[in-house]
Amino acid sequence: MQALGPDPFFHALALAWSDNILTATEFAQLDALQTALGLSDIERARIESKYEDALVAGTAPKGESAESLVKWIDAVRALKNVHPDISSGLARRLGATALRAGLHPCGYIVAYDWMTHLGLDRPFAEGAWMVGGAAPALKAVPLALAPVAHTLNLFE
Repeated sequence: MQALGPDPFFHALALAWSDNILTATEFAQLDALQTALGLSDIERARIESKYEDALVAGTAPKGESAESLVKWIDAVRALKNVHPDISSGLARRLGATALRAGLHPCGYIVAYDWMTHLGLDRPFAEGAWMVGGAAPALKAVPLALAPVAHTLNLFE
């Protein structure tokens, strides 16, 4: 799954608008994501406004299907609800995997920003810069982190 925007909520909006219709169910799913990410109403409105501008301009990215929205939001919520050692460990290992694959500064900046929205920026950076030693590479990328991994060119 490629990143469809500069942050997880924008990405979710692109998935929700995949069929050019935003349903009440999809709106409720976006509410759940807002809560999971800890976004304020003001921040959500700012992101939605940016996406709406892109829709009007005809430049808005769109996801594959509404089903992918459900799966991805569920994955993000699961990542946010596991023990912090697990989510931090995954983020650290993602950073280490990116370093091993060849970390480009632009990719790092975009990925770091995404990980900030997920509350995992610090462990991601520690993995990317080997703080505390080299972390093992990820053998499989969790769905919640797939857009970041794609940005880092970790998928062939």
